[in-house]
Amino acid sequence: MKVTFLGGDSLRLLPILRGIMGEIPEVFRGGEIRLLDRRQERAEAVARLIEACPEYQNVSCKITCPEEIDAALEGIDVLYLTMAARREPSETLAAFAAQEHGYYSSDQLSVNGAFLSLRLGNTILDIARKMEKLCPQALMLIFPNPVSVYSCMVNTYTKIKALGICGGFNNHRWDLSRLCGRNEFDPDWNVVAAGVNHLSFILRGEYKGEDLYASLLPRILDQSWKCMELPGSGNGGKALETALKTLYRLYRRYGTVIFSTELDGLAHIACSEVMEFQRERLAALPFYDPEREKVKSELAEQKRFDDFIRQSESPEQINWNIPWPENLYFGKDLTDISIPIFRAVAGIGKMRIVASRPNRGAVAGLPDNAALEYTMDLFKDSIVPVENQFIPYPFQGLTASLSEFQTLQAEAIAKHDPKIFASALDAYPVHRFQPGHKEFFRKMFDIYTDLDPRMLEARQYFEK
Repeated sequence: MKVTFLGGDSLRLLPILRGIMGEIPEVFRGGEIRLLDRRQERAEAVARLIEACPEYQNVSCKITCPEEIDAALEGIDVLYLTMAARREPSETLAAFAAQEHGYYSSDQLSVNGAFLSLRLGNTILDIARKMEKLCPQALMLIFPNPVSVYSCMVNTYTKIKALGICGGFNNHRWDLSRLCGRNEFDPDWNVVAAGVNHLSFILRGEYKGEDLYASLLPRILDQSWKCMELPGSGNGGKALETALKTLYRLYRRYGTVIFSTELDGLAHIACSEVMEFQRERLAALPFYDPEREKVKSELAEQKRFDDFIRQSESPEQINWNIPWPENLYFGKDLTDISIPIFRAVAGIGKMRIVASRPNRGAVAGLPDNAALEYTMDLFKDSIVPVENQFIPYPFQGLTASLSEFQTLQAEAIAKHDPKIFASALDAYPVHRFQPGHKEFFRKMFDIYTDLDPRMLEARQYFEK
């Protein structure tokens, strides 16, 4: 296969590629990996490390670092997007504004996520339109958040097939194990889930032949259940505990659990606990200086990549045996969603994943164009939704509103229409149409002055 990684300097790429080359070397054998980035030296560092890692010896594919987007896209089978939209100081300023007005801030299922969608949206749309000419059969894999927005946009407004893929794809394989008292990743959990990215619900599943809802969870999550002792301290440890206790409460009350316990999803059903995490994090920044933090953030990023480039020049000094995530930049990641996707697209085997696409009849009761996350089977160029998917009660209205919020973002970007973007913000179901929501939105427009001037015209719809 020929695969282009756009944002080829991403520090997360090497562990994923080691996992793919180690588990399914035939994906790249005789093919090509292209790394494209606006900073050529970073892409070249990733290329050197791929060639130096142990797994590459079983593959020995061609690795190139094109300087132009057209050369990177010509004739490829898959485009993997890894760009990042988050920046300082806007990220932290947006969190302060959100906390003041009772919102949770994130890069995905939040008002801040909507503004971030404008930062990369036009670029991703332009790339998809280039793909229509240069590699019309290629699959676009979208990792930057908000993945649901971008996937909905590309699939609806271009001829390119796209999947929004989430780093939380395997969260349930941790969460369900922890509910059972085991702090470990277990690949034997098999589930079907549907909803919106970061707030999907497990509809059915099994573990080593035992039915999840008919047998296993009733046996484990009885009235005597206690949350296990968890690793970590501070907000990290508290977040894990809150996630597990929320899953327990949801199961006991509604007979369902969440697929991936991300904080911005949990913020819609465990609001007070999640907002407290945000409050504590921001309370640790009493003298926040935007300009200083901007410089600090840029210097920290530069140092990370400088260190990465330096190590790429002496790969013989890297201990390749230290596992990921302990060895975050050089270890081998065997849990990433990319592995089953590449296994399927290469025709090695049919794989079942949960990813973001427009609904198109996959999930009952929601519009065909709705931005959703659901379960699908992949094989070669075929993407087939699993049958009998729905949103459990009483979460249908919440899910529909969150989906509408993201579907309208996709439409606004594709049509370059600020009025539609304003409608997307109004569709967000937290404090909808309440006093103060317009003030919050105006503050967000004031923070994100670097975005497309045309889309910033949406501010006029929130004047007093």
